[in-house]
Amino acid sequence: MALVERVNLDRAAVGLSAVEFDAFSSAVADHHCQEMAGAKFLSHWNQRGLLPYHRYHLSGGRDHVQENLSRITVFSGSRSPIGTQPEELLPHLAEAHERQIAEKPPLDGHRRNILDPAHTHMGIGLAVVEGELTMAEEFLNRYVRLKELPRALPKVPIEVQGEILRKGFGPYYCGLFYEGVPQPRTPAQLERTYAYGESEGEECAAIRPWEIRFQVSTGRFRFSFRPKNCGPGFYHLLLWVRNDIRSIPYELQMGVNKIDTKGAVEAAGWVFIR
Repeated sequence: MALVERVNLDRAAVGLSAVEFDAFSSAVADHHCQEMAGAKFLSHWNQRGLLPYHRYHLSGGRDHVQENLSRITVFSGSRSPIGTQPEELLPHLAEAHERQIAEKPPLDGHRRNILDPAHTHMGIGLAVVEGELTMAEEFLNRYVRLKELPRALPKVPIEVQGEILRKGFGPYYCGLFYEGVPQPRTPAQLERTYAYGESEGEECAAIRPWEIRFQVSTGRFRFSFRPKNCGPGFYHLLLWVRNDIRSIPYELQMGVNKIDTKGAVEAAGWVFIR
């Protein structure tokens, strides 16, 4: 919790709202940190080839998630050179966080993630294995409560239902992106990985605002789509919301046929498997 307080001090210093601690994403992140520390690598991918949002969604989470990672290696003759008591760990976590918040453009991805105004919650993962300490900060955008979806991508139309949790926001756009079959990687290969994207695959379905039924008074929405079969593997559903409901074209208007997600918030997601 002390790390969350530090993050919120950094956010408050630039006029941003605080994030709340999230236990579920912390537990998911702990597993990834344990794998990284045990195999001595640092990567957003795990050895199965799964990214942060894969691991979070496959565990049941439906918020949008973005990850910061840190690793500290201590070389020592001692088998356990890193203490595991909270008072021993906190200086290491604070040091890792301070390195990230001190980043300068254009190499400031961690800092921009910490100071993203869209974030509402935060999970913290941590593992210590001998001289390896790994930490994960999982930043969540919790704007939507999605109803449960199937894991297997059906061949029939899919209905997505949910509820907007933040006043003034409305569902804006949804895309389904084909990512293929995750490729396992060795720790040596993972050490050479860097940043990741979330909507880089082939778009197999697109749902625009006028295809979404949204009840402003209750915040509930629903839409249906039939996904194109792009092949076996993972399909990533990504939902954007936008502030100022009155400006969202829930009715098709003359000359409006393109949607720009710039300025919208990535708010929820799911991973289907085919």
